[in-house]
Amino acid sequence: MDKRETYTVGYSDVALRYMMRRHAARDAAFLLPRLKPGMTLLDCGCGPGTITVGLAKAVAPGRVVGIDLEESQLEAAQQIARERGATNIEWKAASIYQLPFPDNSFDVVFSHALFEHLGEPQAALQEIRRVLRPDGLVALSSPDWSGNLMAPRDPEVEKAIEVYKAVQERNGGNPYVGREFGRFLQEEGFSRISLTAIYDCYEDVSLVAELLAQRIEEGVGRQVVSSPGLDRGDVAGLCRSLRQWAGRPTVLFAQSFVDAIGYAEK
Repeated sequence: MDKRETYTVGYSDVALRYMMRRHAARDAAFLLPRLKPGMTLLDCGCGPGTITVGLAKAVAPGRVVGIDLEESQLEAAQQIARERGATNIEWKAASIYQLPFPDNSFDVVFSHALFEHLGEPQAALQEIRRVLRPDGLVALSSPDWSGNLMAPRDPEVEKAIEVYKAVQERNGGNPYVGREFGRFLQEEGFSRISLTAIYDCYEDVSLVAELLAQRIEEGVGRQVVSSPGLDRGDVAGLCRSLRQWAGRPTVLFAQSFVDAIGYAEK
């Protein structure tokens, strides 16, 4: 992320708790079988590093670098790595658009839940391809918000989700970027492309609902979203409905993610 866009999820305590629930066994399951000890790996948009430490274990004693623009995320990542005994990781503050590495530096580049926030995803892929070694692989995972499963149905909650997606789009992102991965990879010269999809079923729906509500409120407060017939009072009601819905005894929120693999033939 840089000046070209805004990271919609933000860096609040709720956002950190949301990101901390991620782990490699689930969120990088499509990549893990392809990793081997001794590989060098770059994790772009590593956040608090909970996925990165799992990837580092898979390639140990290989070198892993986690990059993120937000220093507070890297501080959290360093602490998690220490707690989990991951000693083969280096953390750097850097933009995916300007990776501070020479050409042909890594065997693998991974990125989870970043590309949906990028205004120029193909520019990011060009940088990824530059730092990949010949026959290196890129592994991307991002949601496609058209595939969510939510139960019980609630029109107010569905409208709140639409407002959140509008906030993300106004911030420069794309809530549907997952479906574009195949085309992006092909256009940037990657080969042997494979695409799969999974559902992330949130174990704590109240947590994700609170995050979405806060981001909607903040986005509307900054007048990021404007919609005919939708004022701040309406938005407050939608967020209230979202929070109440998440607290019901039986509630389901499962988000669809697209996972993509491509190889850099040079």
